[in-house]
Amino acid sequence: MEAYKNPALPVEERVDDLLSRMTLEEKLVQIRLTPQIDEQLEGQPFSTERLAAVWPHGLGGTYSPRDFDPRLLNRFQRYFLEETRLGIPLLMMGESLHGVMSPQATVFPQAIGLGATFNVPLIAEMAAHIGREARALGIRQTYAPNLDLSRDPRWGRTEENYGEDPYLPARLGCAYISALQGAGVACSPKHYVAHGSPEGGINLAPVHCGERELRDTMLPPFAAAVQEAGALSIMPAYSEWDGIPLHASRFLMTDLLRGGLGFQGFTVSDFGAITMLHSFHKVAPDALSAGRMALAAGLDMEAPNVFGFGPELLEAARQEPLLHEQIDQAVRRILRVKFLLGLFEEPYAQVDQLPQLRSAAALDLSRQLARESIVLLKNEQNLLPLAEAGTKVALLGPNARQMQLGDYTHRAASERAVGLYDALLSRIGSERLFYAPGCSIAGSDPQALDAAIQAAQQADVAIVALGDNSNYHGGIGWGDDSGGHVVTCGEGFDLHDLRLPPAQSQLLEAVAATGKPVVLVMVSGRPYDLSESGLFARAILQAWYPGEQGGHALCDLLFGEESPSGRLPISFPRSTGHIPSFYNHKISARGYYHKPGSPDKAGRDYVFASPQPLYPFGFGLSYTSFSYSGLLITPQEIQADGQVEVSVTVKNSGARAGKETVLLFLTDCYSRITPVARQLRGFCKVSLQPGESRRVSFSLSCKDLAFINEQMKPEVEPGSFKVSIGPLEETFQVSGPA
Repeated sequence: MEAYKNPALPVEERVDDLLSRMTLEEKLVQIRLTPQIDEQLEGQPFSTERLAAVWPHGLGGTYSPRDFDPRLLNRFQRYFLEETRLGIPLLMMGESLHGVMSPQATVFPQAIGLGATFNVPLIAEMAAHIGREARALGIRQTYAPNLDLSRDPRWGRTEENYGEDPYLPARLGCAYISALQGAGVACSPKHYVAHGSPEGGINLAPVHCGERELRDTMLPPFAAAVQEAGALSIMPAYSEWDGIPLHASRFLMTDLLRGGLGFQGFTVSDFGAITMLHSFHKVAPDALSAGRMALAAGLDMEAPNVFGFGPELLEAARQEPLLHEQIDQAVRRILRVKFLLGLFEEPYAQVDQLPQLRSAAALDLSRQLARESIVLLKNEQNLLPLAEAGTKVALLGPNARQMQLGDYTHRAASERAVGLYDALLSRIGSERLFYAPGCSIAGSDPQALDAAIQAAQQADVAIVALGDNSNYHGGIGWGDDSGGHVVTCGEGFDLHDLRLPPAQSQLLEAVAATGKPVVLVMVSGRPYDLSESGLFARAILQAWYPGEQGGHALCDLLFGEESPSGRLPISFPRSTGHIPSFYNHKISARGYYHKPGSPDKAGRDYVFASPQPLYPFGFGLSYTSFSYSGLLITPQEIQADGQVEVSVTVKNSGARAGKETVLLFLTDCYSRITPVARQLRGFCKVSLQPGESRRVSFSLSCKDLAFINEQMKPEVEPGSFKVSIGPLEETFQVSGPA
């Protein structure tokens, strides 16, 4: 037996042996991904002869965003394993941002909603389900989680991330990666790095931040993914940083990612990104130049089609030993992951497990995650929860019937998802439910508006479901506006204005004018400017995209079966002009005068507004109340390499059971590198009965206290640090160097 086929040998020894046997042609195909390999059959029956003609040297990986028959995948795998010269299996890749992108898989809430749960154990449980479903389908690597920071809500991909703060995605991302890879599926966190702050909020636009901000703010989630969770792959961003596209940046892809973070896996290009070095960024005059740039930077696999890693690169590598060495390095990294995943022994889809997809447990979990992701922003006069018995409900708005699921969702899931209409119908029956859409996402219709007003007049309360359209066409948000169904959020759908479209605002105002109490349900992938439109509602629920059980989850909260416990993972600006509005800003970033103005009374810093967000990061109401007491820091003074323990008592002081998200913020009071106003450094979620108390503890280490110094290294400086939990604050001292 060849050494590389012996599973008892160390992985590195197997890689060395296999690499030594490979021709340059066999190496080059390993650094390529070919999408939708079943299309190579051109509708004809499966034929190994045809495959041998198309892929005589094997194939590195494949990807399909649509329905791919796992049984057919197994036939492909058997060909690569048994019919090619070296028997190197294929690596099947897919999407799993909030569920495997397959018609058979469970759809969980979109990532921005998952961030709002602040619930690490639930994220880990979800990822374990996703891993089992991916493994059954034969998918052994997925492009998830997204660890970008959504710092500009105009950006359509805001929905794909866990929020604006680096600590939250670091913790949720590690839970996700560990659970998914524990199921035998490699993770490719994306988009490394700083992708979430594009110029003007426009997708793929340049990112403007210095190296210190990049290391201090953008990098930590990826550092945790690599150093704590052991991510096996990384996908770089489309964008450029400091004038160099990520796919051509040796500093970011090799020096920082591998040298600084110690990444040992392989990198896979975002789709078409190597081509973009030539066609979009204009840094490469031809395909060979683009391929050279990417390979030299540290990019290992090109997806989804061959451009830079094509025949020109092959011919050049025959003449250039250095180029051949770079190809060897990329192949080595890919083979290593294939061995770690056990593909040489078991590459096949687990067809016998397919009936377990979308199990009752998975659907229950999706519903629970949805309940915990929805944020109660407003509840005047305790309008919510509604009385289920006898209440007549008008359900209005373009998102009242179809449940928006967000990008990276299979179309079949959109068609089966439980919307608010179906969930309400099953709760209160047709006699007490009056439905009228009132308008489309961006289009008005006088007759539809009149019907909505009439429906509201017949009801005791009006629920108005507004927001985005991110998934009308299903799948990745590469739809169009055919039929008037405008896509407003998702990949490539960015907004210049965060106010609701005029048709939606008109509907909301008209319904409020009936005098009936209004519950506004925002089904969206980003924060909207609710400064004016929110005034027309007595209660506001931010639902994000709550997954395929979203309608049921909303009803659970509307009727009080569970109290809302979601917290905002991203700040809501007062207007588009208030961007950026993220909470963890530099201490000087929100003004000096602190005399906020208003339209009828001028002030400073903004003459006619406050610089503060409308709803800040971490905000969220409940149907009960919680109190904090006994904040204790032990010890009160430490060395720079020391550790403090922080504890606080949380009490449910209301009359209902509920879950409270406890957030610990840290502030470096004085620092020679200007400090940040405050930074999240701990969180947990506790479930408490009325009157029940619990002591919650956190540990803070030098890693939590550090800033990035002049040498671009983390440093802890002596001085005072302030801890804030709820309304409580305490300080401790760092007295000396490490």
